[in-house]
Amino acid sequence: MAFPFVHIPVLTGEIAEEFNRQAEYNAKYLAGSEYSAEREAWCRQIIENSRIDQLKRASSK
Repeated sequence: MAFPFVHIPVLTGEIAEEFNRQAEYNAKYLAGSEYSAEREAWCRQIIENSRIDQLKRASSK
């Protein structure tokens, strides 16, 4: 059986450096990269109050 050749893109040079700079900036400054217990609790409360979650609980009884 023959295996197809798969080309995996590899960043090099200036493009790789820019990618790393952008990744570091995103990790440091974007709000989505930080853990917040308050936000997690808020999201859990929304899920628990959602109709879908209530239907799941009712059907599992």
